[in-house]
Amino acid sequence: MTFLVDLAVVTVSCLALGLASKYLRQAAIPAYVIAGIILGKGGFGLITSYDFVEWLGKIGVILLMFYIGHEFNLKGIREPGRLFAGCTDFGVNFIAGLSLGLVIGLSLLEAFILASAVYISSSAIVISSLIENKKLIYPETETVVWLMVFEDIILAILLVVLTSIMAGSLAMIPVSLATTLLLIVFILFLIRMLSNFISPLFERDDEIPILLIFALIFGFSALAHLMSVSEVIVAFFLGSALSGVKSFKMLLGATISFKNLFLTIFFFSFGMLFQFQFATLFSAYFVLALLALITLSIFGKFVSGAIIGKRLHRSLETGLRVGAYMTPRGEFSIVLLAVVGPGIPELLFSLVVAYVIILSIIGSGFAKYSDRIAKAIIGGINK
Repeated sequence: MTFLVDLAVVTVSCLALGLASKYLRQAAIPAYVIAGIILGKGGFGLITSYDFVEWLGKIGVILLMFYIGHEFNLKGIREPGRLFAGCTDFGVNFIAGLSLGLVIGLSLLEAFILASAVYISSSAIVISSLIENKKLIYPETETVVWLMVFEDIILAILLVVLTSIMAGSLAMIPVSLATTLLLIVFILFLIRMLSNFISPLFERDDEIPILLIFALIFGFSALAHLMSVSEVIVAFFLGSALSGVKSFKMLLGATISFKNLFLTIFFFSFGMLFQFQFATLFSAYFVLALLALITLSIFGKFVSGAIIGKRLHRSLETGLRVGAYMTPRGEFSIVLLAVVGPGIPELLFSLVVAYVIILSIIGSGFAKYSDRIAKAIIGGINK
């Protein structure tokens, strides 16, 4: 029964820190990660059922990608200016992260991982900030939401590439990509063919609809695992396929509740398995690299936001607000790091963890005070 004690520790600690974060109007994600660090291997070691907690956390990642896939709409890419905005955001920030990684001595693969973590903003923090700060009526809000969708698309591609590289040699990448593509096509085709059969099942008022959802999620995830394909990619496209089944939308609220619970456990489990090496953390090299990474990341989002604002909204100030909204990093950087696996060097791992914790907090402030920040920058330029 040790796992029940561990589960109690996880939920109670996350509840306490989550409430504290909400009270302080800060993002809860870093609080959950810090709780895991304090109570896990790197802290007091109160958790003993590491495999069980980590297993629950993986369910959270799968459900997160399933939910994102449901919200994904490829048709939106055709609207004027959206493709330009997404490519600009990716180009500026990914190249910045890759360049810094190479400058600080990382290998090309390690720099690629760092650039991926640097590029992806936190959808949870960004969207929550827009809602909490009552900025949904702003003209650039639609652009910000689209950038979140575009980042989801790129995230799916990055996960396929990185998991393929980490699983074997470079020669295996085409095989892995082809296998992944075939499985995705099979899922999309199967759901479309069976939509008339499964749609009535989602309308039932008993336990069958929820059982069906999780049978599909876990069934295809298991198939992906057996085929050496990323489970999170499969979950993403399964969610996208089911978005076309009208009756499924009525059950989305129930899946979100499960997603929120297991995703919280994921963030805790991520921190619980992490062990800080204080010799690394307090070295001048690490501190300088972290400061450079944070500075470059903030600057990159403001530069890409300014370019997007001038092109789409004909306003530099609007573009700077876009950059401020996009500053927070969070769940996707951590998910990407967790999916890539344990082969990541301790320096890179520590760098990304510290980076996400700091920017999730700083970025929340940037999003909240985007108006003041944009006006201050414009005022400085005019002077």
